[in-house]
Amino acid sequence: MEQKEILLQVRDYRVAFYTREATVYAVNGINYDLHKGETLGIVGESGSGKTVSCMSMLKLISMPPGKIDSGSVLFGGVDLAKLKRDKIRPYRGKEIGVIFQDPMTAFNQVITIGEQMIEGHMAHFRSSRKEALARALSLFELVGIPSPESRLKDYPFQFSGGMRQRAMIAMALMCDPKMLIADEPTTALDVTIQAQIVDLVKDLRKQIGTSIIWISHDLGVVASLADRVMVMYAGYIIESASSDDLYERPLHPYTKGLLESLPSMNEDASKRLTSIGGMPPYMNKLNIGCPFAPRCKHVMDKCLKENPLLKPISADHLVACFLM
Repeated sequence: MEQKEILLQVRDYRVAFYTREATVYAVNGINYDLHKGETLGIVGESGSGKTVSCMSMLKLISMPPGKIDSGSVLFGGVDLAKLKRDKIRPYRGKEIGVIFQDPMTAFNQVITIGEQMIEGHMAHFRSSRKEALARALSLFELVGIPSPESRLKDYPFQFSGGMRQRAMIAMALMCDPKMLIADEPTTALDVTIQAQIVDLVKDLRKQIGTSIIWISHDLGVVASLADRVMVMYAGYIIESASSDDLYERPLHPYTKGLLESLPSMNEDASKRLTSIGGMPPYMNKLNIGCPFAPRCKHVMDKCLKENPLLKPISADHLVACFLM
């Protein structure tokens, strides 16, 4: 099988937030690759580090208090982690597009959608207003917004939630980026609109071939979209595998717990959902042992003293657990 070209290479990446009260260790030495044309799902509970790990690459977190402590993020031979904020701007939008979680707050409410759409294109490509508007119009048509010419003149509050998210996807594609970061883009939408947005992204991926990092806590959405899934917990990657392999053969106790907590159409509706006991750890200190140990049913003495490394179990299935 031919190996796809690597687009993004992340190595020993660490991000922390330094505040007066405490230091929060948000991302703790993660490693992964994103290949051209691939969709990578990153899943985990709130606070697991999945959003910070991606947004910090583009300096889209507050710095300070946030700081990239170590590691590299190679994109097209350039280490994004080492770039200053003014040097990262050419990559935002043009090379890497971002679909934000809540388009209601991501858009400026007092500027028309069209004006916000064309701003980045004109800045990156020195294009004329007419050229940028033509690009925006074609993308509105692509993402299925009806009457696109008139809708470009509307304000964000005049769009429904689903249409705002379609507009956000169109904006992320304005400069034809090589990669998209989608930060829980379906969280604020009802399940019907969620399904429409996921189907839209699938169709766009086939047509455009853009690499995607899809951040979510919803394993059901990720299952239908991602080629590969990475599970994060307490700032660590604790399991990584192809989507089919992860859902058919989860290995880490945390991954198993997440999947068992999903409702199933084949089960009795009166049956209670399985939950993972305990709470995620406070991130104000680095773990000596496995970060999941306090919540794990299979905890051993070794788990309390040593943090297991992410190791391969098969060709493309990695897990950080002493049970393996």
